[in-house]
Amino acid sequence: MAERPRPPFWRITGMESRDTDDHRRNIPPGSAVLLTTELNDPTKTEQTMEFPITLLNKEQLTHDVVRLTLERPKGYEFTAGQAIDFKLDLPEVKDKVSPFTFTGLRTDDHLELTIKCYPDHHGMTEQIAKLQTGDEVIISEPFDTVELKGPGVFIAGGTGMTPFIAILRQKQVDGALAGNSLFFFNKKKEDVFMEDEFRGWLGKDFHSVLSKEEAPGHLHGMVSADLLKAHIKDFHQPFYTCGPEGFVNAVKGALTSLGASEEMIDVQF
Repeated sequence: MAERPRPPFWRITGMESRDTDDHRRNIPPGSAVLLTTELNDPTKTEQTMEFPITLLNKEQLTHDVVRLTLERPKGYEFTAGQAIDFKLDLPEVKDKVSPFTFTGLRTDDHLELTIKCYPDHHGMTEQIAKLQTGDEVIISEPFDTVELKGPGVFIAGGTGMTPFIAILRQKQVDGALAGNSLFFFNKKKEDVFMEDEFRGWLGKDFHSVLSKEEAPGHLHGMVSADLLKAHIKDFHQPFYTCGPEGFVNAVKGALTSLGASEEMIDVQF
């Protein structure tokens, strides 16, 4: 999911004499911080909770995708498909907030994020790529992203896969994967992450599609009505798609041309 700026006016409610950063240094990891965001209308504010937590492990899944294992604050609850706003207390990204989707199970004793890093963008993910075990990150309360309408077809472009990981993991634990299928679009085989897990969960209902090279066990091509028609028989079931805006628009256009209802297509950027 794309990086997005956050309004620059943050303060801890009830602490008027010092700034937020001074107080955060004395907050134990995993403790909740109640913040008030000053909106454009100075008479209105919006409260949210932030949680400074510790990075427990960072694993390189591909050349540009990392998996972060994070401390889970006491009592912190989320459901599969939910996301958080992610911050780092670093000068390079001081006023940036990036939304990322949880990719672990809700029953895990830790939190997990899977993130594609873009060093040439000089933004949040460049700094994430530099994180080390023991570093502090800041997350928000979880919020909803994907609206599930029942078993269906998941169509992901690159790290647009991340909102679907926890959903499919939970379905696997619950024994509810029947009737679901996954199309995972990438440029090259080296870009495909978690392939063994997806194949293990879904078997023949997992389709890896490469646009810039051909490889055994992978389909080759771009998003198109012809490609989807060749592998999907029912266009009256739910569809879930996530990825870059151009990708999801192409998916939606292809699906509707094949008879899918727009109301049955959940789109995430």
